Amino acid sequence: MRIALAGKGGSGKTTISATMARMFARRGYTTNALDDDPNPNLASALGLTSDMIERLKRVPREDILEERVDDEGHASLHMIRPFDQVITDYGVIGPDGVQTLTMTGLIGAGKG
Repeated sequence: MRIALAGKGGSGKTTISATMARMFARRGYTTNALDDDPNPNLASALGLTSDMIERLKRVPREDILEERVDDEGHASLHMIRPFDQVITDYGVIGPDGVQTLTMTGLIGAGKG
């Protein structure tokens, strides 16, 4: 199951996401928390220590995804690396075993 939250700024998306992630993890579900907010704060809301947050690296899309186009011209993205390896290389495992990644952050002027 995948759950994504979207809405206006300040509506509580990060708080709800962190709470749900930890609740699912405590119930024994493998839980991945992906922060794609331009101002990433999910790691803090999950309770990661400052050392853990410093170890988080922005996941570069080109390193883990490739676009494939089918015969009808429909494009889709596919992972080219095992997810466990992506967690090892770019993420951390936080409280309650929540696997945490950040997908955004500053990458330089004019680079997206």
